Amino acid sequence: ETISVKEVLLSSVVLVVLGALLVKLLTHYPYYDCCFQQISAGVRHWDFRGLGPTQPKEFWGFSYLAALVAAVTRLPDIYAIVVVSSSMFVLANYLCSQLWGPLVAIWFVVIDWWYIDGAVEGLTEPLFVALVLASFLAIRKEKWALAALLAAGATVVRPAGIFALAALGILLLMRKNFRQLAIAVAIALVVGVAYLIPMKLIYGDLLANVHGYHREDWSGSFPVSIPLLPVIRGAFMSHRWWLQILIAAWVLFTVAGLIKMAVDKRFWSYAKQYPAEAFFAGFFALFLLSYNVPYWSWLHFPRFVIPLVPFLILVFIDRFPRDRRIIWAVGLFNVAVGVWWKVRP
Repeated sequence: ETISVKEVLLSSVVLVVLGALLVKLLTHYPYYDCCFQQISAGVRHWDFRGLGPTQPKEFWGFSYLAALVAAVTRLPDIYAIVVVSSSMFVLANYLCSQLWGPLVAIWFVVIDWWYIDGAVEGLTEPLFVALVLASFLAIRKEKWALAALLAAGATVVRPAGIFALAALGILLLMRKNFRQLAIAVAIALVVGVAYLIPMKLIYGDLLANVHGYHREDWSGSFPVSIPLLPVIRGAFMSHRWWLQILIAAWVLFTVAGLIKMAVDKRFWSYAKQYPAEAFFAGFFALFLLSYNVPYWSWLHFPRFVIPLVPFLILVFIDRFPRDRRIIWAVGLFNVAVGVWWKVRP
């Protein structure tokens, strides 16, 4: 019996609820104290004095949506971000099933503890993935303006969304559809300017987020380096042994998947049919492996790789089990991993 879309959605909800309950029982919930809820509260009250000293660094698109949810529902901001992340987790997994089928989607749901944890705790990845995948679906339907709007929205959630915009632009150039390209560029510029204006008003700096990354993460260095070098350097920094093993497995899986994409005829056939998706995967993978912050490039590799995971599953889909017992075992294991390191920090 094949996996259904309904199972994908049900699994998404069950894993999020289970993760939240376990964190609540064993530690405290929500667990993370920084910093999207503070930004959300700052947006609602237009008072940013409560933000941490590392800000502005995180892009604010996620917190703008959380502020809207908090204003409409009267929920505290710390729970509004969870509502956004958990609902977008379900939506992203549904969109994944529409793009690549329920089997790819169900493995996407269960395979990465950071993806599940992001939905449980109110992180940005589920919203980012939902916007990127929605833009892919719009591209497949040739709804170019909508695709540009969604990709631009992804960019103000996480800056890597620029790769989705670039992929759309290259596709329109390849098709010599200059009118739609101009419209897409105009939409991206409008979204970008609308995002930058508050940065200028609040901090006097249009690129306040970029400069925040430069100050806090890049330490004055160039943000990219030789591919894989920052990841390898980060592996030699001190972390828990069991976490090192899990991260190493993700790095090896990613590298193997990228090699398979480069040589696999079926993936090349897919890339010819859906070039924007392949462009995004290539751009994102190159940036992921080159991001010049060794500590975070290694420690958060399973988090940073999330938008690439559906492509990795797709290229190896013939080797992924279809047995529901195995799928659920992997999902429960990753829920446990997401909870365990909070119990034993």
